Amino acid sequence: MTNVEPMSGESSADSGIPELGGRTSARQAAARQGGRKGGRRWIRITAAALGLTLVAGCGAAYLYYQHLNGNIQSGSKNLSDAKGSKTAPNAAGQTPLNILLIGTDSRGSAANVALGGAADDAGRPGLADVQMLLHVSADRTNASMISIPRDTLVDIPTCHSEDGKTTYPATKHTMINEALPRGGPGCVLGTWVKLTGLDIDHYMMVDFAGVVSMADAVGGVPVCVNMNLYDRYQPGVGGTDLKLPKGTSYIKGEQALQWLRMRDAWGDDIGRTKAQHLYLSAMIRQLKKNGSLSDPGRLMSLAEAATKSLTVDKPIADIKKLYDLGSDLRSVPTERTTSLTVPVDTAPSDPDRLVLHKQDTDQIWKMLLADTPIDGKSLKGGDGASGGASAGPSPSGTTAAAPAREINKGSVAVTVQNASGATARATEIKDALIEAGFGKATAIGGGGSEESTVLTYGSGQSAQAQAIATALDLPADALKESGSSRTLSLVIGSDWTSGTSYPASGGASGSAKPAPNKLPKSVESTTADDDKSCMTVNPQGHIYTY
Repeated sequence: MTNVEPMSGESSADSGIPELGGRTSARQAAARQGGRKGGRRWIRITAAALGLTLVAGCGAAYLYYQHLNGNIQSGSKNLSDAKGSKTAPNAAGQTPLNILLIGTDSRGSAANVALGGAADDAGRPGLADVQMLLHVSADRTNASMISIPRDTLVDIPTCHSEDGKTTYPATKHTMINEALPRGGPGCVLGTWVKLTGLDIDHYMMVDFAGVVSMADAVGGVPVCVNMNLYDRYQPGVGGTDLKLPKGTSYIKGEQALQWLRMRDAWGDDIGRTKAQHLYLSAMIRQLKKNGSLSDPGRLMSLAEAATKSLTVDKPIADIKKLYDLGSDLRSVPTERTTSLTVPVDTAPSDPDRLVLHKQDTDQIWKMLLADTPIDGKSLKGGDGASGGASAGPSPSGTTAAAPAREINKGSVAVTVQNASGATARATEIKDALIEAGFGKATAIGGGGSEESTVLTYGSGQSAQAQAIATALDLPADALKESGSSRTLSLVIGSDWTSGTSYPASGGASGSAKPAPNKLPKSVESTTADDDKSCMTVNPQGHIYTY
């Protein structure tokens, strides 16, 4: 038998190798027993160390989680008296998401003052210069980003401050960006509820510094201009000082903010919203392309950048809830994320201001309420987001028929009463009727409380009633013939608490008016997968090419 030598510096007993003859000495046995005890001791020490490491790691993760949560500012979702309609769940029990995205020019911090370039404005409340509604379909297969230009004149509802101590009365024909100082983002959301008739689930607001830091966190965002551009700043005139060469440039930091704020380079505020859509679409592509959402380092940078400048409504003021919300948004393909600006006209009262093209914007709101895809791709025979609404017949008995003959709208006397529970509804609908040509419409008190909206008309007034129903999109079952009064009576019920067009999901007996299945012809839209879009520079005023 060959002897086995112990390793250098080690006796046979210490090596754990039995002595020749197969017998184990007492010294060996003791050593082996001690080895087992020592092994168990090191296992315990290692386990304890690992446990401490895990606990420390969990503690650090928890502290970082709390740190991010502490960055987020939050407020009440809706600080107005406006109420919107919810979309009914689909067959799988899912409902759409409506999220209002707000960009503010607040100079409330040193960083924002430096970026805003107006230290004397540091104390004033910010204005909501960027506003767009993000609608995500119930099945999360498509989404749309819909902007209203900041110069658009709208009616802002009654709002109150976050602490409830200050009430801001309703205003008419006010620039939409002025809703923010009237209570905060909860009043901006309430203004959109009033305009659209939709229930809006959440809001997210970001300031100057947030735009800059998020652009840095994703490594820059590609944008394109069709010629060399220098938006030179001139005191008393404007300009952002952004300078870009013709073609595609990756912008980040202050350049990103300049791009989003720039107006004169495009000629008007509508051009600015298009540039904002191009930027956001490019950012979505960048996030998916460079793996920012799956790379821990980039994700932490994004989380820091976003939370430090983010204000949201209280129900989602938590990192986990925001992450879950982001997971919903990430599932939407870029080719089915559509951006558009609502149709607007020049305001009759001011050539520098805009007003909504009511008929076409109402068509968009109805599509959102019905969760009809804006791009039309999931509709059989759909040809995308072009063309007007279908002129096909409505189901019998569900909507008011068009008047059989022309009538003189100005001679139709109609009273409007509010029984909805919402404030100022009679006046709002009366104003809408007058705008539609019914000059004898009047708002009267009373009305009490009613569940259903009803238009009552007398014998021989069917054509007049149908004309009013067409103007307000009332369903046929909201019309009721009664008596011989020569004045029609419209009572607004709790089924219609906002907006000046009757909501598509309602109906006095549960019937629903079919929603349009295409965007109006006046709308131009793009999708987030379009990486060939290039902004057309308007070389006027203080815009210089080089």
